[in-house]
Amino acid sequence: MLFKKRLLIIDSSDSTRTILFKELLSTLPDIDIIACATAKEALTACKRFEFEIITTGLTLPDMNSHDMISEIRKHGKNVDTPIFVVSGDTPTHVVDVENDDANAITAYFDKAEGHKALVNFIIDFLNRDSTLNARILYVDQSATSAAITTSILDKNNFSYTHVKDGENALNELRMDFNNNQKCNYDVLITDLTLTRNMSGFELIQAVRNELNYDYLTLPILLMTVEPGDDEKTDFTGIFGAGTNDFITKPITEEKLIERVINLINIKRQNEALTA
Repeated sequence: MLFKKRLLIIDSSDSTRTILFKELLSTLPDIDIIACATAKEALTACKRFEFEIITTGLTLPDMNSHDMISEIRKHGKNVDTPIFVVSGDTPTHVVDVENDDANAITAYFDKAEGHKALVNFIIDFLNRDSTLNARILYVDQSATSAAITTSILDKNNFSYTHVKDGENALNELRMDFNNNQKCNYDVLITDLTLTRNMSGFELIQAVRNELNYDYLTLPILLMTVEPGDDEKTDFTGIFGAGTNDFITKPITEEKLIERVINLINIKRQNEALTA
């Protein structure tokens, strides 16, 4: 994979950080782990890196943990990163999605269960969140564009189905639902320019309105051309149609994979919280 998974541990206790670091690294040798003792250190790390998971204790020496989490959410790299708060005062592991905290804190973990249980909890979440098992539906009629995009997906070991038009994409999604009784695709990538019968916008609208797949059930990435010097990006049209995110051509491997992973994480977090 182009991107190596990173985990951020925030805890004021030297012994706790050391224990978690060693146990996680022994189980997940291929993951990068950064351990911070203060909110200041953590915020600096979050500005530099995107993390797969962030864990934090409630008590930090320089900032209230909830204020720190709010600051983390302000930075683009970790707006959607799962954040687990380790606490001895919380009665439940998973945040109620109706709670105001739901957009900031993904889950609580009772520290009374011990370090081993927390490590297992993190490992289970990472396995459930694995992008290697993701399924992508890719829609593009351009042979050149498709060759570039599929080569990037192949290089990064993503499983995908490529179709050339919106009608076949909708048929594939309907067949997938009939076979699985749910949307088994994790991300839909579609080019804006498809056929005269159905544009990328119209495909997205059909997914949202006819199939009733919302932004969490099937995240959508729109591929479009860079606007000319005298043109502006149609943000209203892009997001009004129901797109989660968009990328302009010519695409790069780093930008494409970054956006795909972000959208997969959106779907995985929703599945984790509604399981």
